Amino acid sequence: MSKGYRRSLFILAATMLLTFAFGAAAQQMCDECDPYNSYCSDPCLRCHGFTQDGGCLSYTESTCGGLFGGGACLQDDCYPNWVETSRVTQGTYDGNSWNSCTHHSVQWVTLYDNNQCNNDSDFWTQHYCDNVIDGTRSGGWYPSCCDQLNDDDQYDPLFTCDGNHYCTG
Repeated sequence: MSKGYRRSLFILAATMLLTFAFGAAAQQMCDECDPYNSYCSDPCLRCHGFTQDGGCLSYTESTCGGLFGGGACLQDDCYPNWVETSRVTQGTYDGNSWNSCTHHSVQWVTLYDNNQCNNDSDFWTQHYCDNVIDGTRSGGWYPSCCDQLNDDDQYDPLFTCDGNHYCTG
């Protein structure tokens, strides 16, 4: 076997080995299937047993909609159409600097999938917490946006703050 042939064979073998290694590493584990973003036919791997160093002994191939994938998943060829159905303010606070402040409303937002893509109706609705800056004040030394008028709209009632920075759901 010529030296050039062996070198070409080595490069080809190394390339194929790297291709398979990266392909296997890129596949998600079944417990990582997300009912809001994973499609039922998305492939996943389930680990069977662990080694002493925390590695996996063996894998079973499945799909996010399969036996090991959790079941709740997006139907193939369906694309969610998320529409906001409610927004409830759960807290207000101000963020200030030496010459201005911003008034924040912390809002619990509900979204509904009009296409009902998930095969489990529990996942047609989702929620998230949104931190909205809804006004500002400027001037003075460390102005407060609590119990003050909004510079953006002089007809707005006084800003109030309860100090809550988080949604409770």
